[in-house]
Amino acid sequence: MTSKSEAFDVSVTVPCNSLAPPSYNAISTSTVSADSIWSKLCRWVFPRAFSQSKQECLSYIRATVSSPDYSPSFVAQTASACVATLPAAEFSKLLQQPNIEDHTAPYWAIVNNCLEALWAFMDFIPDPSPDCYSDLRLACMMVGDNTLFTQLELNEIVSSKDDSLRQFLGCPPDEVQIQESSGRFVASFCFRMFQKRLRTAHVIAIEYLARGRIWTLWFYLCDGKWVVDCRLEEPSLPVEGSNQLRIEAHRKSPDCATPEPLIITTEFSLAPE
Repeated sequence: MTSKSEAFDVSVTVPCNSLAPPSYNAISTSTVSADSIWSKLCRWVFPRAFSQSKQECLSYIRATVSSPDYSPSFVAQTASACVATLPAAEFSKLLQQPNIEDHTAPYWAIVNNCLEALWAFMDFIPDPSPDCYSDLRLACMMVGDNTLFTQLELNEIVSSKDDSLRQFLGCPPDEVQIQESSGRFVASFCFRMFQKRLRTAHVIAIEYLARGRIWTLWFYLCDGKWVVDCRLEEPSLPVEGSNQLRIEAHRKSPDCATPEPLIITTEFSLAPE
């Protein structure tokens, strides 16, 4: 394989839906600073009015994420009304607080399939808080949507060393596609510059979501040998089953024979570490 076209495909079979996101609009430093000053003045000079404004916004948000018949125009009106009532920074904080049945507004937007509301809210959350981040991961796990999980960039950087090397090499992010059927799923991966990255960083890992659980596939290079490991991540429930790892190599050229795939079948009993 040449380094320019080198790629590596993996398919994993384990027995056991979404709109394209708009670009994130980061809140400018000057705007956040002004909002912060304004919100402090509001809380100090008009504490009752400020509290009432937050409750009104929360009512708008709750109605948006709970209504099965909401429309995009209703979502836009809700966001506009909240921004007109609260500073943007305070609105962002409100969205990230677990104030709707112990969960955040984005969580309920995902669980109730209110994707227009989700992306409208995420425009005001350029950098989710740890609690909001965990709630987003939990929501995607609840609905089993790996596409949305990836679009929201919720895949954790499992190996910082490999991630740094991949960016240095100008290598695009690894890809994973999930196909689910009764009692099983197939995860198909594409790792670019696989051998170069593994020989340099000695580890490659990717996190993905399938059948209501968050998984991580690891490759190690140890004493010149490949080691493959599949793990279950929090807050996934334990699971038992079997998996089949199928490794396929790309042909160097159209007239070059493709090697037979390597197939490994194992039994497993996994729980989050």
